Amino acid sequence: MQRLYERQMRQGGQGVAIQHYLARSVPEARRVLKSRGVDIIVLDWNLPGVDGVEFVKELRSDPARKDLLIIMVTGRGMSADAASALDAGVDDFMTKPFSFDVLFARIRSLARRRDRPWCNDGPIEHGGIRLDPARGQVTVGGKPVRLHPKELVLLDIFLRRPGMLHPPRHLWDRAWACEADGWEHTLVSTIYNLKKGLGSRHGSRIRCTRGLGYVFE
Repeated sequence: MQRLYERQMRQGGQGVAIQHYLARSVPEARRVLKSRGVDIIVLDWNLPGVDGVEFVKELRSDPARKDLLIIMVTGRGMSADAASALDAGVDDFMTKPFSFDVLFARIRSLARRRDRPWCNDGPIEHGGIRLDPARGQVTVGGKPVRLHPKELVLLDIFLRRPGMLHPPRHLWDRAWACEADGWEHTLVSTIYNLKKGLGSRHGSRIRCTRGLGYVFE
């Protein structure tokens, strides 16, 4: 099943590749969530060790994970199973077998419903940087650049308001919308990776004014 997911995610919905990470178990999923910016989880009910519903309850009990979108897929087709999953906190429930076109449509629908910045508007361009929020695609000088989801959200904020000073807390609340210890370090690290992804020329356009915030020039 994971090989099937991998192949379909590479192609993605509407021909657009989806940046994705695979986890074969709950401990591996925890490591991915800790090290990567993840917006949506496609989760199977039957997992080795901890089952999917228990993992959903764990995620929903963590304030730092409250903004995650979770789609559960399973071979269980009883209405009671769907009710259990929804009560645990999943955002959507799909019974196998299913069409990947439908899965991608559900992903887009959830993203719009939850007002994700990267899914609402048409492309934005500024000084050689082009962001297509709906597709999560970035080009710099016409060349494609791969960015993590939180980096895309921050770039979206910067491109919409060039020249504006963004206080660190404002950026955190817009991109993460949760309380977390050490959030300042996470924000600084994410902006560093964003600048690195844009390249030295365009990355240097994101400037830090110590004690005040960040400006995209």
